[in-house]
Amino acid sequence: MNNSANYVRQIKNAKRGGYTPTIAKDINKHKIQKAMRLINEWRKLANELKPQMQMDMALTLEECAQDLDQILRSK
Repeated sequence: MNNSANYVRQIKNAKRGGYTPTIAKDINKHKIQKAMRLINEWRKLANELKPQMQMDMALTLEECAQDLDQILRSK
């Protein structure tokens, strides 16, 4: 119950500040941030794998990261 009252208070304060929050907007923003963190982790992993493992595996991870990055930037 305390969380719902807090959420209502946050929305009320946000409206006062000129921002009208939407749940879908906030959820999508959170998903994009999570995807961007995942892309950065993949890139870091790909850079670590290049000298140690097969080049194909590292390049595949980098290609996946680039494809996901392009998809997110197009939205």
